[in-house]
Amino acid sequence: MREHRQMLVLNSITYAYKARDYLAQQGIRAYVERIPANLRTTGCGYGVRVNNDGEQIAQLLDQAGIRVKRILDL
Repeated sequence: MREHRQMLVLNSITYAYKARDYLAQQGIRAYVERIPANLRTTGCGYGVRVNNDGEQIAQLLDQAGIRVKRILDL
């Protein structure tokens, strides 16, 4: 079965690293990566890639004060 990979788009690379570190504390693996050029619209070109349910992770980050702008399917 293929993993469901998603990219969480944040306001800046700084927030991407904060999100990655917070998720690691919660036992969730996340990777700071450049958003693919064909999916990039505006702002920061980096996001956090996860192999889990992006919606649930976005809610978790929101509760920690880290706002997710968009969730992209990869």
